[in-house]
Amino acid sequence: MMKKYLLLLFFSISLTSLSAQDKGYWVCFNVEVDSDGAETFVSSLDKFMSSEAAKQLPFVITLNEILFANENNRITHQLCFLSQNADSMANWGSGPPPTPEGVILSMNFQKYVDVKQSILGSPLIFDQNGLGLDYFNIWQWNVKDPATFANAFVKFQKDSKKLLKNATFGLHEAIAGSSKGVSHYFAARASNLAEFLKIREKIVASKAAAEFRSTVNSAGQIEGVFGGRIIKRYNVNQFYY
Repeated sequence: MMKKYLLLLFFSISLTSLSAQDKGYWVCFNVEVDSDGAETFVSSLDKFMSSEAAKQLPFVITLNEILFANENNRITHQLCFLSQNADSMANWGSGPPPTPEGVILSMNFQKYVDVKQSILGSPLIFDQNGLGLDYFNIWQWNVKDPATFANAFVKFQKDSKKLLKNATFGLHEAIAGSSKGVSHYFAARASNLAEFLKIREKIVASKAAAEFRSTVNSAGQIEGVFGGRIIKRYNVNQFYY
C-alpha cells in the first residue's frame, strides 16, 4: 500500500524552461492525520529529519497544514518533497532507510496517516522566493489551451509585480495522480493569511486581473481551490537558492 512509501516531494525549483536534466519535479501527498496521533507523528518526523541518514536525502521536505478545503478535499495535511532534477527521483518509492528513526517514522506514518492522494508534478513558472513564504492558495485548473494560459499567466505576473510585495505567483503542471480534470495548478504564496488577503483584494480589483480572466476563460476552468500553510521545512540546504 502507498503508506509503505513515505518519502516523496512537493514544490520544485525551475524558474525558466530548463532541460529535463535540470528541471525540478514535485510530488505531494494529500493526507488525513489522526488528531490523536498528530503530535506523535510530527515528533517522529522531526527526529528522523535530524538524523544523518535524512540529511543525505536529495529532497527538501515540507509538512503543510491545510486550512481551507471543500467536501471533495477532506485532507488535513500535505507531506511534500522537492527535487532539483529527474536524477534525484531514481530511488523513488524506497521509503525511509531502516535506521531506528526511520523505522519509528514509518510505523507512525502507517498508524496515524491516511493517504488520500499522491501527485507528481513540475513547475512551469516559479519564483524561488515563494519557498520562504508560509501561506499558500492553490487553484486547480483544467487547462485546454496550455500555450494561451501560460502566456496569459506570464503577462498577469508581470503586470501584477508591483502589487506582489512579499508574495509570489507560480504555475505548475500535473504529471500523474491529479484529480479528474485537473491539469495545472496556479499557486499564490504570501508570508501569512492576512498578507494574502490584503494583496488579493488589490489584485482582484486590478486591470491585470481583469485581462487575465478575460483571456483564460476560453483556455480553461477552475476545478477546485484549497489553502494552507507550511509548518515544517527540512533539508532546505539541498537547494541552490
